[in-house]
Amino acid sequence: MVSGSQRQGNNTLRPVTIRQILNAEHPHPDAEFTLDGAELGQLTFVAVVRNISKNATNVAYSVEDGTGQIEVRQWLESSGDDNQKASDIRQNVYVRVLGTVKSFQNRRSISAGHMRVVVDYNEVLFHRLEAVHSHLQLTRGVKPSQANGGNNQGLYRGQEQTSDINAYSGSNNQSVLDQYKSLDPLPRQIMGIVTSEAENHTDGVHVALIARMLKGVDVSEVKTAVEELSSEGYLYTAADDDHVLPTA
Repeated sequence: MVSGSQRQGNNTLRPVTIRQILNAEHPHPDAEFTLDGAELGQLTFVAVVRNISKNATNVAYSVEDGTGQIEVRQWLESSGDDNQKASDIRQNVYVRVLGTVKSFQNRRSISAGHMRVVVDYNEVLFHRLEAVHSHLQLTRGVKPSQANGGNNQGLYRGQEQTSDINAYSGSNNQSVLDQYKSLDPLPRQIMGIVTSEAENHTDGVHVALIARMLKGVDVSEVKTAVEELSSEGYLYTAADDDHVLPTA
C-alpha cells in the first residue's frame, strides 16, 4: 500500500538532478519510481544538450547536468507549435525539462511534456538549490527523531555532532564551514576546501588535492564523499570526474 507521503510525490513537480533520477528506486517494471521515500511522478531538471536526434514523430536529446547523463524524448504534436520549440533547442545550450521517468530494457529515459531553452544562467544555479532543498525536506523533515538530531545517515548530521567537526580542521575558513553546518564532518570539510580553492582552480579542485589538505583521509574516502555531494547538488564535475566545483 502506498503511503500518503508517497502519493503526494506523484502530484508534485519535483526538482531533481539527473543523478537522482538514475538512482531512484524501481524494484520491478510495474512499480512506481521512488526517490527519498516519495513517489517520483512529475519531475523537472535543468541540463545542457549534448546531442540531438530528430525524426518525424519525436526528438531525442542526450543531456547532462554534471551529475549524470540521460536521454530526453519529446513527442511532436501535429499543431506545429512543438516543432517550433524543438527548433529553438540546439547543442550545448541549457534547457529546462518537465516530464516523467521511463524505463525500457533497464535503461532510463525521460518522456518530456515540456522543454524550453534557459536564457538566464541563474536558473541553472537556482534549480540546483531547489533540488537540494527538496531532498532535505524529504530526508530530514519526515521523522521527528531526525529533525531533533537522531541517527541520520549519509551526508547529514544531528546537532549533537557539532563538536566532532574539528576532526577535519584542515585550513578552511570557519565562515565557509558554517555555510555547510548541516553536513557531516568530512563532507563539510570537503565543501570548505572546494569553496576556498575554487577561485584558484577554475578547471575544478582535484580530489587528490582535497585528500592532501584533509591530512590523513584516504583518497577513496574523499571520492565517495564527493560523489555523494555531487548527487545532492552541492558539487558538479568540471574538467573531469576527479575535478569538482561548488554549485553555489
